[in-house]
Amino acid sequence: MKKSLIALAVAGAFAAPAAFAATANVDVYGRLNMFIEDTNATGYEMAVVDRQSILGFKGTEDLGGGLKAIWQIEQTISGNQDGVGGGTTIANRNTFVGLSGGFGTFLMGRHDTPYKLATGRLDLFSDTMADYNGGSVGAANNAAGKDSFTALVNATHDARPAHAIAYISPNFSGFSVALAGVASNAALDSGDNFDAYSLSATYSQGPLFASLAYQDVEVVGSAWKLGAGYTFGAARVGFIYEDVDNNAPTADQKSWMINGAYAMGPMTLKAQYGNVDVSNTNQDRTKFSLGLDYSLSKRTTAMVIYDTNKTKNNVPGSLNGWSVGIRHTF
Repeated sequence: MKKSLIALAVAGAFAAPAAFAATANVDVYGRLNMFIEDTNATGYEMAVVDRQSILGFKGTEDLGGGLKAIWQIEQTISGNQDGVGGGTTIANRNTFVGLSGGFGTFLMGRHDTPYKLATGRLDLFSDTMADYNGGSVGAANNAAGKDSFTALVNATHDARPAHAIAYISPNFSGFSVALAGVASNAALDSGDNFDAYSLSATYSQGPLFASLAYQDVEVVGSAWKLGAGYTFGAARVGFIYEDVDNNAPTADQKSWMINGAYAMGPMTLKAQYGNVDVSNTNQDRTKFSLGLDYSLSKRTTAMVIYDTNKTKNNVPGSLNGWSVGIRHTF
């Protein structure tokens, strides 16, 4: 009898995880995003750079009546332990819980703001040296200022804050809106109930995409931007304009960017040009990027990128560099 009870307990211990897995509806996903890079940045040598490799878990639960519980836990992983924005902190990317139904989606936790999401699809060089919100040659160089690559879209406002409370409307014939408040903004805590507000309106129907977004951050300032994209056949083009009004007047800036891509079988040619006009005139700068993506499969892409940045009067200095990498998603 005792042996039977032990056998049942052991069987139950092994059966429980299987039962849990069958009802939990958990998806595991990720991306490895590694590059060999070299630039003319002072003190920088050719290196292997991890640009936002990630590992995530997400799922849904049907609550009945068209209502679902949604959740996600996502974090950066680093293949070289000193990747750009890297590290291995659990849940340092979009991590939230919420509800979704006919009314739209409500969520709370850490999440990209509507302002950031409004033009994300227009970033042809996302998570590379030429990323429009400030790809750089390495964490240390990025902190040094002069060795950081130009941000065409303001990196401070292009944010993923914790303490976010957000709502995304349903899609109405291609049109949707998103609203978010940030209840606490760490060191920028203003003492108000909300330290930041962010909202966007987007239209995506057929070949046309358009967006308009506004964000106000206590202590930092406010910004607005518009984006537009159009796809025709194997080609697509995109445009972004942004106006940032910071509390520090010398940091005000206006910027614009235009880019395009053309697909030829497994290859996609990409180009991007932009200009940043900063109230401190010595910081005015331009950015030009070229890239070639080669699709090895649905999940694996090889990339070659050249990026150049020129500052007004060459102060504090101009940069150029190249990058060769592989991105694999799972």
